[in-house]
Formats: sequence, C-alpha cells, structure tokens
Amino acid sequence: MGAQKAVFVWNAATSWLAGTVVAALLGLFAWWQLIPLDVSMIPAAGSTGVDPRHAVTLQTVGLGSRIAQIAVRDSSGRLVAGAEQSAHFRIAPPLAFGTRYTVNVQVVRDWTGQTAGRVLSFETAAMPQLQGTTTRLLGADGSVALQFDRPVGGLQLESDQLDLTVQGEASQRRFRVVAKNYRQGQSYPVQLNWTTSAGIPLPPLTLQLVAPPPLTAKLDAQGLSDVGLALPLLFTFSEPLLDREAASAHIAVQVKDGEAVAGRWQWLGKRRLQFTPRPAWPAASTIAVHIDPAGLVALGGGHLERALDYHFSTGSDRRIVVYLDTQKVEAIEAGEVVRTFSVSTGKAGTPTVSGTYYIYARYPIKTMRSSARPGQPGYYVVENVPYAQYFHEGYAFHGAWWHNAFGTPVSHGCVNMSTRNHNRRWPNAREDAGWLWRWAALGVPVTVYRHTPARAAT
Repeated sequence: MGAQKAVFVWNAATSWLAGTVVAALLGLFAWWQLIPLDVSMIPAAGSTGVDPRHAVTLQTVGLGSRIAQIAVRDSSGRLVAGAEQSAHFRIAPPLAFGTRYTVNVQVVRDWTGQTAGRVLSFETAAMPQLQGTTTRLLGADGSVALQFDRPVGGLQLESDQLDLTVQGEASQRRFRVVAKNYRQGQSYPVQLNWTTSAGIPLPPLTLQLVAPPPLTAKLDAQGLSDVGLALPLLFTFSEPLLDREAASAHIAVQVKDGEAVAGRWQWLGKRRLQFTPRPAWPAASTIAVHIDPAGLVALGGGHLERALDYHFSTGSDRRIVVYLDTQKVEAIEAGEVVRTFSVSTGKAGTPTVSGTYYIYARYPIKTMRSSARPGQPGYYVVENVPYAQYFHEGYAFHGAWWHNAFGTPVSHGCVNMSTRNHNRRWPNAREDAGWLWRWAALGVPVTVYRHTPARAAT
C-alpha cells in the first residue's frame, strides 16, 4: 500500500470555525485597545476644601493595572510620603491646611505593555488667619477684638483663670471677646478652639490676653522741703485719663490741719496735670496731697491700685525782684529787702524778659548754649557757669566770671551776677550769685520790671 495523502475539505463547519477564531482575535484586539487603564482619586481630582484629617487615596482603573511610579508634592515642591501597594496608594493624614497637592502617577498593564500617565491635584481647606499678633491687650472694658481673613465656623475660648464670653458678628470673621476677673498688668494664656466655615476642626491656637497695666501717678514735689511759695505741682500720669476733666475732683491739696489750698488746675499735654496755688502756698507749712483712686481710670482701662499720699514743705516768704532800668536785684524775705545786688541783664539786641515768674530749675554748675547754631550770629557755648537758677525758658540768674561790668546790660538775656567761682581775672569779686543760690529755692517767685515802680524807687 502506498502512503495516503490528507485532503482538507472547506465546508460549512470549517468556515464557521475560522470565522469564530478570527472574531475572537479581533475581539481580543479590540478589548486590549478599549478596556480602561487609568487612576482614580478619592476625593475627586480637582477638589478644594479637602479635610486634611482624612487620607487621600488613589486606585488604578483597569484589569491587570498597577502603579508604576507616583510622586506627591505640596505647594512648596516637597515630596509627601504615602503607603503604596500594587494598585493602591494612600496619602496619609494629617495634611497641611491651605495647601495645593499635585500627584504625578504612571500606571501600567504588564501583559499588554500599556502605560498611562496622569497629573492630578487637590487643595486642602484653608485655615483662617488671625489678623495681628496672638498677644492682645484688653481694652478698658476688658474686651478684645479678633479679626480673621475668612469666615470661621465655630470659635470657643478656654482659660483656667478668666471668665470669657465670645460674641461673633454675622460675617463670622470678627469676634468680640470679653474677659472678667483679671488682674492689672497680668498676662493670661487662652486656648482658642475653632473650625473652618465647613466645620473642619482647626489646630488649637494659644493667645496671650494681657490685662491693662495699672495707672500710676507721680508728683514732682514729693519730699521736697523749703519750697518757694509759687512752685506749681506737676502730676504725671502713666497714661492719658478716660475722664481728664474730672481728675482734679479726685485730688485733694491741703495744709496739714486739713484746710484746702486754693489754686488753678491745668492740663499740660495728655498726661501732665498742673496745680498752681492761688495766690501762693502758705509759708513755712507742710502741704499734704491725697489722690483718691476711685475715679481715675486710664484710657487703656488701668486704674490706681491704691490711694496715693504725698507731702512737701514750704520755706519762708521769699521773693526776687529785678529792675532792668537800674540793673538792680532785690532779695525780699517776709516783706523786707534783705539784700540788693548790682547785676548785668540783657543788652538791647538780647533783652531780658519782664513779667512774673518763679525759679523752676537750679544747677550749681551749668554749661550754657545759645539757641543759635555754630556759625550763626549769637552762637555761644560757655562751660562752668556757676549758680544757675532758671526762672523763664532759657533765662536764669547765674554767676558771670568772664566780665566785671555789673550795673550795665551786657548779657544775652540772663541776669549776670558777680561770682568768685572760676573767676581768675577778679578773684576778689563779690559772691552775689552764690549768696542768692543759697538763699533761694525752687518755686521762689521772680518779678522782672522794665521800669522801677514808684513805691520801689522810694
């Protein structure tokens, strides 16, 4: 027998089988091309206001797909860590508030060789920003305002030491906090618990609420003795007062036996209150000053912590009179002229002022400077000027060792007096300036006449 040869017969059955195979191959090709290969994110890509307390997850989409590469960066470009599995990636909380995150991910399907790259992003909820610092000074009514750059959902304050109430405006951006039971000048830590407008809890914020400092007051004459009878009292407060016009009603000025001293009150600026006795202090007396703390409140809310008591004493009834026309000075005590001096007052171009004044400052040695600048007419600097006693602005009684022309007006406006201090040219000069220095005191009245009154001339 010879070998038999196989013969393929194309019939209906083989035709159907071939068609089925081709269809399967075409279907497989179509499925490979059309089935999804992607990545999804929860919350959805492009979301804003994401709660940073919750994880963000990425999941591949498509049969047999996996994550090949992934990088998550915050808005500063910093890489953010996460937990990666084959088809799953988890960005672990907590995330930062108010931050945009960008996800670069590549997914693959190994058995088909397909790859897909995606760039996804999301933004976490923004944290409201407190305007200003976290240290706040309580107002006079114990309140402080908290202002935010965006609405706040809820706000509560906790303190172990203060009683606090919170009042919010309709915008939920501004809140008024009122504190009670605080002590002046103390600082109190307060914890702020709050949420975003969507109700997402925010990290607690620590505030420092600082109570107004106590009001203080000083009297320039405190403890002085032998004071002249025209010296005004100057009260200096640490802050402007809430009701300055009523301040004098809370200050008592009286002699030791309780009799009130009449006088005039006047504000000098915002914090200094002056009392000028009218017509003068009683001679050889102790003056008592009492400040009642009840009615004195600073603009910032501080008040005196206790009553203040001051004392000073006056000397004898002394007065100094200057006669410009005769170039004479008289020292008068208890109505009697105890000494007369020849002096040198201001020349025609720089005359001495006339009027009623008092000695407001005294220096045993003083460097005197003109108001003119170097190179300008009238400029001078004189060191070692002895026994300077100022009675008005830059006008003073003082010793003059650089001339001996007393009885003639030659000064720049001051009342020059004879002195031996630093006087090398006239070492035997009269010590008039030193005598007046030892006899006088702060507050001694000074009267300067251009022309000698008829009564004084006799």
